[in-house]
Amino acid sequence: MIVWVLVAWTLPPLIAAALGWEGIWGSGSALVDYLIPIPVAGGVFHVPSFLICTLAVARLPKLGEVGASRVRAALLGITLAGVLWLLNLQAMLFASQVGSTFIGGTWQQNPVGLFLLSDGLLALAFTAGAPQRPFVRLEVPTVLLGLLPAALPILMAWPKPMDDQPFRIGAGRFAGARSDETVMVYSHVQIHQAGFRKQAEDWAAAPSSMVHPRFHIDSEDTTVMFTNDPDAANRGDVARVEATLCLYEDGTGPVWFDGTGDCFGNHLNFSERIEREVAKRSADEPLEVRRYLAARAVCGSLVVPESESAAGLELRSSRVCGALAGKRTELLQKFPDEMNRGESTL
Repeated sequence: MIVWVLVAWTLPPLIAAALGWEGIWGSGSALVDYLIPIPVAGGVFHVPSFLICTLAVARLPKLGEVGASRVRAALLGITLAGVLWLLNLQAMLFASQVGSTFIGGTWQQNPVGLFLLSDGLLALAFTAGAPQRPFVRLEVPTVLLGLLPAALPILMAWPKPMDDQPFRIGAGRFAGARSDETVMVYSHVQIHQAGFRKQAEDWAAAPSSMVHPRFHIDSEDTTVMFTNDPDAANRGDVARVEATLCLYEDGTGPVWFDGTGDCFGNHLNFSERIEREVAKRSADEPLEVRRYLAARAVCGSLVVPESESAAGLELRSSRVCGALAGKRTELLQKFPDEMNRGESTL
């Protein structure tokens, strides 16, 4: 059991680190993140499968033939579920549903899948010498124990009916300049028919779509490009875009273009306004002071965006402006003279 604990807990972090995976919350190497079994660390997702497989390793050699067979079937099901979670299953099923070509990697970085696959295979290996035979008995409970764990990843990845989900993100997000993002969207609704634009705006404004920049702390302007071609959406082929929707965090209304359009060139977002104010200030001021004073100048004229619901909002402007009081106290201690001179110019 000591060998099991040491091997089973450390193997997935070592594999993830060797594959170059990042931590779940954007930290560096997954090695340390996956080793820590507490919340706000990736290792917390390893605990359920680790405990279940530890119990199986401890108890299986003492069970009868029927019990051992069912435990082995459950371990095979856990292993199968791990494989399915590591597959890029959602994209595969989506491509099959709309009749498009699947584009992208077969495998994806999924820590839960890695934990399940590793724990399941290791538990089978550690109990392979148990004497009960046959290895798995062909009976209804055994089949169910082998297949039920696989149901969850399939159900989670299974695409909704087209009528229930007329818009689907294809190539995902790719960034332009800082705070500017572009999203390719496939729609089975004809883009040039009456009512399409209203339907698309309502979808983009809903928190469930996670498209509007108000729901992303690092995004302030978003270009949403619509196409009726699922392959083009998966490839990010802007040549097949039939309409473009521009969305802005700062309360500027949505803007439409036929075909592709430039959502960023004629619009200054919050971060760009701050950078413009920073450039106006003297280079003799410490950079931290310049950024604080620039933010104060911009926040003083800020119009808070209106929204029907505040649920899920991640407004960068609100976050930065709300932190100014604390930042001022910190900078007055570090740069008292520069802060006094700078604030007198505001």
